[in-house]
Amino acid sequence: MVSYYKPTEHMTHPEFVLENQSDSSLKVYIRIKPDEFLFVRQTDETFKSFINVVAEVVTSYESLKTLDSASARFALDMTDKSKQKLLSLSLPVRHSGLLLVRITMFDLNRNSSDDFFVPLDREASPSRNDFLLCGKSGQPLFRNYLSSTDTFRLNYKNRELDSAWCRYYHREFILAPPPYTFDMHEEFVYAPDSLFKIAVNDSNGIVLPNEGFYQFQIDTSNYTGFTIYRFTSGFPSVVSPAQMIEALRYLLTKREYETMKTNPNLKAAVDEFWLSRGGGAEKTRALIKKYYGRVQEANRLFTSYTEGWRTDRGMIYIIFGMPTTINLGAESESWIYGTAGSSLAVNFFFTKVNNPFTYNDYTLSRTPIYEANWYRAVETWRQGRAYNSFN
Repeated sequence: MVSYYKPTEHMTHPEFVLENQSDSSLKVYIRIKPDEFLFVRQTDETFKSFINVVAEVVTSYESLKTLDSASARFALDMTDKSKQKLLSLSLPVRHSGLLLVRITMFDLNRNSSDDFFVPLDREASPSRNDFLLCGKSGQPLFRNYLSSTDTFRLNYKNRELDSAWCRYYHREFILAPPPYTFDMHEEFVYAPDSLFKIAVNDSNGIVLPNEGFYQFQIDTSNYTGFTIYRFTSGFPSVVSPAQMIEALRYLLTKREYETMKTNPNLKAAVDEFWLSRGGGAEKTRALIKKYYGRVQEANRLFTSYTEGWRTDRGMIYIIFGMPTTINLGAESESWIYGTAGSSLAVNFFFTKVNNPFTYNDYTLSRTPIYEANWYRAVETWRQGRAYNSFN
């Protein structure tokens, strides 16, 4: 088991971005919260924290044999403690394919460590990791989505290149259907809504005006490249009554959903739904915080071509909560609720989809045996209790 979606099992919560700097080298960017590390008084009366980072390229979760590796040591002082800190290291990479980088963060003062795994695309050229999304200041952005007001720069590993092609798509994707039904996804139409050029390796900022997703390519004869997503205002949070109603779809009947959507006062419709479940104001606030907290976390973890809460894994995460056990593989994930091997345990199996826009697309293996568990979990929410409320 790899603890991947369980932040409480980590003492530190760094973020990572990988950049292929050349055909034989990789740069790892790490953004940390210094106050998560232990600062100790030194002989000169200053307080410092010492971090050792080991980055290892491995084939998959099933095969953790080190292919390439590098390490670096960092010292932080008290001036770093109150703000986020950017670290980086380079390592040679002699292998190609869809790989993983295993990053181990050692807090040397605490004598503890955390392991993290980050996907690395070196399968085709150009690959996703040949591009680096940066803010206007030039520092990496540790996300693949932007808002209407974000100004960004896009770097490419060949710094002599001055432009890239952009395919723009605006699509309406269906919401993940319940786990006991058939999956009715339609075949994706790869013809873009528009095709244009943008500047790369340029200090001038770029703004994406419209919602949808944008795939950046050097060669338009194939579907490889780097994709940025533009979602609704406030993403990954759910901030408007309309968004709150959308995210309630898993708990509502079709009639309830249509009635809420057509209510002239959307906020009142949302409030009425939750108050009728929670009863008192305090319990209702806790219920809302739990539900939409899971929606936001699903957006953070599972966003791909569509918002994370709308995906198969997002749906299961919101309704059932954090799995007891998560098993990760190169092409699949299994989530177990309950004791593994028990007849009472519920096991959801997800298969990775070959998607040129993202490596974060997984589809659920649906089966009618989930129906009773699904309705039990939904009914728990509708009765005013968060299902699996301890996470």
